[in-house]
Amino acid sequence: MFQNHRKQKSALGIDRWSKYIWLAYVLDKSEVILPIWYLLNDQMIYFNISDIINRHNVNRIIIWRPARQKDIQEKIQKFIKNLNFIIENMEIEIELVEEDYTSVQSWEIVSNFKKNSAEDTISAMLILGRRQKKIKN
Repeated sequence: MFQNHRKQKSALGIDRWSKYIWLAYVLDKSEVILPIWYLLNDQMIYFNISDIINRHNVNRIIIWRPARQKDIQEKIQKFIKNLNFIIENMEIEIELVEEDYTSVQSWEIVSNFKKNSAEDTISAMLILGRRQKKIKN
């Protein structure tokens, strides 16, 4: 019988940009990565992420980090510091994944379409997919 997916633990993939936060999730022991789409990176961002964490029973958060862009790395570190305030009483692991070229890879996937938010959502899904492959190996 199928287990209620709301009770299953999941991993949340986050691709943080200045204006938007792109999200995807995967249920533990699954290979199917599902898009959540995006959130506006505004004063409500941590409240909205908290809601997603609760709704999807998140126990791991995977956040992309570019290997070479120090200014973006600093912004991501600040984002993680603030994120820790909302998850401090939860058993949630935060992991950084080197993200290089997922935008190029996602562009190839949606190249037949006009550039839009699907490209960045696919980037979040690819980042989470890379992490799932590492777990299995």
